[in-house]
Amino acid sequence: MKHAAWWLSLVALFVVIGALPVRAQEAATKRVEGRVTVVSGASLYLDIGNDVGLEPGDRGRALPIAGAPLDFIVRSVSRQSARCELVLGAAALDVGTPVELTLPATRGAVDPNAPAHPAWSHPTEDWQSEMPLLAPAQGLTPAERERKFLGRWYAGFDGTYDHAGDAQTYVFARTGLELEVDNFSGRGDSLRFDGEAYHRANDDSNSTDSSETTFRLDRLSWRYGDARGSEQRVEVGRFLHSEVPQLGLLDGVEWVKRTEGGDRWGFSAGLQPEWTAEMASGDDVATSAFYRHVGGDNGEFAFTGGAQKTWHKGEPDRDLVLGDVSWRPNERWWLYASAWLDWYDSGDAPKSSGFELTQAMGSANFRPDKRSNIGLTASQFHWPMLLKNELPPTSLATLSNGSVERIGLNGWREVTKDVRLYARIDRWSSDNDAGVGGELRSTWRNLLFENGDISFALFENTGELTTVTGARLSAYRSTDLGTWTVGYEAADYEQDTGNGVTTSLMQQVLRGSWDMRIGDGWDLSLTVDSRFGDQQDAQSLGFWLQRRF
Repeated sequence: MKHAAWWLSLVALFVVIGALPVRAQEAATKRVEGRVTVVSGASLYLDIGNDVGLEPGDRGRALPIAGAPLDFIVRSVSRQSARCELVLGAAALDVGTPVELTLPATRGAVDPNAPAHPAWSHPTEDWQSEMPLLAPAQGLTPAERERKFLGRWYAGFDGTYDHAGDAQTYVFARTGLELEVDNFSGRGDSLRFDGEAYHRANDDSNSTDSSETTFRLDRLSWRYGDARGSEQRVEVGRFLHSEVPQLGLLDGVEWVKRTEGGDRWGFSAGLQPEWTAEMASGDDVATSAFYRHVGGDNGEFAFTGGAQKTWHKGEPDRDLVLGDVSWRPNERWWLYASAWLDWYDSGDAPKSSGFELTQAMGSANFRPDKRSNIGLTASQFHWPMLLKNELPPTSLATLSNGSVERIGLNGWREVTKDVRLYARIDRWSSDNDAGVGGELRSTWRNLLFENGDISFALFENTGELTTVTGARLSAYRSTDLGTWTVGYEAADYEQDTGNGVTTSLMQQVLRGSWDMRIGDGWDLSLTVDSRFGDQQDAQSLGFWLQRRF
């Protein structure tokens, strides 16, 4: 009866949503889709950026073949890519995993009625042939510019109540502030802060409760230079490497030089914070050198290279060389590749001396027309030998021979204006197993209501010990009262328990969410889900409130 009540409540809610009025001209929001190109801990890199309207602070969801969606926040954006952070920390995500975000409908839109060029405001009758056609541009000096405050404040809560077996309660609450003070001292500099306080609690009804309240400092830095008329930039404090974010966070200093052609090169040195909740710093020292080239009229070609040397508690640790290249020769093709190489010597047993390709990734996307897209991804990963506390403990055999290779093909096609088909298939292999995964999904726009869609998907994923086969149904709609999503998923989990024994568990999930922009700069999200079936009975509730300024 309890699950029937959940069903009836969400169905009734969506019936009400279907009857709500919508905007006469266009939806208040739009949904954009992309894919994960790089995964590094809790950081994700996407193949979409401000070309589709993404901005820092936007919230989206990664959609793995099997398992619950993972929420992320957009941290920084370039023309064709974005760096994001998973809300609940590092998770296992595959390169090529689709993502979706709900954005204001006006983001990235071009007004078809806008004139090709604004009308000239200066009369032409006074112009003489010996005069310049355009007056010289007069920029403001830093002293003449106003000090600006940019950023966002946010607060969120996620609670899960698990009734399967011994009742358990999980709570995660957080609040944080991201702030940039542009022209902080009137010299063209900027001050940046990013900090978060959060509380975790777990009650398992067996007198083993645990709780933790922590403040985490992600960024506190001062940056000067690299503005108009300046060829150099220096940043001091805690910050993410600006030109090569793959090098991670640093408590130190970074110096960047810009060449006449627009390329950038530089050096950095400092302490590396640990990837823990407290982000403690002091055990690891890092130095690096890097170079970045961006070419083409619109930055369609980019190359980045870097080298990093680290020490852990005074002992030499990692010798890393990395690089990536991105090329978008036209609107049809987009190519990306990255590689990390670690250098080992005779003291790094069980590794062999010399260079090892630690991780590599390549992707190619081809869009033959505006109604279809084909993507191919391939990746390889080897466990690096590190003294730093960065990866989960692993065996010497895994360090010596452990590897994971993956190749995937995905594509979508708009069969009609309102019907889209999506397909994805992946194959992975490791040093001791192999498996496949795939998804088939269809989406119908405006089928039951305006400014919305209905999606149905079939999926399967084979892991080392578990095979998941299931189906997913979801509905989405944008109205004056926000964006609404309701979904249902049923999946069979076949688990290898050893000695040739296999168990089968049928598990189901019912989800709902509501997202709305409230007034100027405010965003509100509410989520709820119920998990039930074999050995599963849990309900979750969450909210997210954000104010941009």
